[in-house]
Amino acid sequence: MKRCLLLLLCSTLWASACPGADLRAYSEEFAPFNFTEQGQFRGLAVEVLQQVSKAAGLQVDTAVLPWPRAVLRNGEDADSLLFTTVRTPQREKQYRWVGPIDDCAVVVMKRKDNTRVQITSRADIGQYSIGLPTHGADLDIFQAQHLSLDKAILVPGSGSLIRMFYAGRFDLLSGIQLSYAYQARQYGLPPSRLQVAYVLDPGQGCYFAFNPKVNPQLLQRFEAAFHALARSGQLQVLRDRYLQQGPENTR
Repeated sequence: MKRCLLLLLCSTLWASACPGADLRAYSEEFAPFNFTEQGQFRGLAVEVLQQVSKAAGLQVDTAVLPWPRAVLRNGEDADSLLFTTVRTPQREKQYRWVGPIDDCAVVVMKRKDNTRVQITSRADIGQYSIGLPTHGADLDIFQAQHLSLDKAILVPGSGSLIRMFYAGRFDLLSGIQLSYAYQARQYGLPPSRLQVAYVLDPGQGCYFAFNPKVNPQLLQRFEAAFHALARSGQLQVLRDRYLQQGPENTR
């Protein structure tokens, strides 16, 4: 009983320091997948991690850090995972992947009322100013697809990006629509103004990304529990609950 209580506690604490954890999980603020609300670390990926670690009988110590530090810590810590991580061809060999938590298509968005912006092909994107997260999959995708960054505005922190976008600081915004729509609601901004202008990457998915040197037995236990959760339908139940808080259909 004591072990079960410790297990549950370790899998839910923010920046905890539980002794003897089987795995360390490094994360960031990335609503609605992982975010802090009223002093608690919450979100779709956080709930999945809690359920999977409990089912696998694993103690998981979670730390919330700026994304570059989270990536660095994961790279230094063999028995650790990084979440929520967008899977891209450029990152494929850097991690052992468990997921997907969601498909996480990376899109270019415009404001619905900005009729000046017209995108009919990928080449049109370079005509307009675009906001990009300083760190994330977007830059990898832009570089892989040979898209111009001449008019890109790199901004640390996706919360600042969404507010700048609504304020008209740039014409386009790159990222995951569900995440930005959730953030817009948090700031009292109407998510109905978000419109997908172009799909940059249809989505290999958002995953738990494990250090490639992770203990294979720990990885196997975690992976088996994740797939059991997916087969049970509970993963879809969680997704649907967060999707109900996402963007209206503006396509």
